[in-house]
Amino acid sequence: MDRTQMDTGRKARKLPERVADQLREMIIQESMKTGAKLPAEAELMARFGVSRSTVREAVKILQTEHIVDIRQGQGTFLCAMPGLAQDPLGLRFADQEELIAQLLETRLLIEPGVAALAAKRRQPHHLQAMKALLDKMDNAYLHGEDYTPYDFEFHSMIAECTGNDVMKRLLPTIHESIQAGYHHTQSVEGSYQRASQCHMEMYRGIAECDSERARQAAQRHMLQTMHDSGVEVPAVLLK
Repeated sequence: MDRTQMDTGRKARKLPERVADQLREMIIQESMKTGAKLPAEAELMARFGVSRSTVREAVKILQTEHIVDIRQGQGTFLCAMPGLAQDPLGLRFADQEELIAQLLETRLLIEPGVAALAAKRRQPHHLQAMKALLDKMDNAYLHGEDYTPYDFEFHSMIAECTGNDVMKRLLPTIHESIQAGYHHTQSVEGSYQRASQCHMEMYRGIAECDSERARQAAQRHMLQTMHDSGVEVPAVLLK
């Protein structure tokens, strides 16, 4: 496609779509952080030279792409994982009877390597956050509360340690198995304690920059979770 065709294609796009493009670029160029509030409508109108209705349509486009969250009476805020829809892999349409096994199998393939890389790249603030999450998990469990949000954050923090943005965006798509696995294992005696021991071992391996220790702990955690969930581990993954 030559430049003339490209320019014609751009002009053919509706104004709200072009403003949505400018908003995406603004978010990237200004390095806006999770939860950051976008400028008010009046400021965006002046900035892009468009009407209020155009700004609103452009913002709605970003909302459908899970880039921003519109809060009535408060404003528009950057989503926690911009661009990542709640179910990007379409897992709700997968065979639900097989889903938990496949999610855990996928985690077994990926997370030991993530933990190993995290041990090489972690920063002090990562360790502080991980330890706080382990404490919150234990406290929630002891009080009979749902500890899975902290479990999810703990694994997400390990991905954060890698500094790999692709990995940080990939893992939430498969961590649905943490919540699903909870319902499979909550009645299994000692399941939480075994998971907690693995979490602590992963934390120590990462804290000590010991990649192999972190890798083995993550693998053991996944294998134990699969066992407690009644999921058979393919022999090839045990080698």
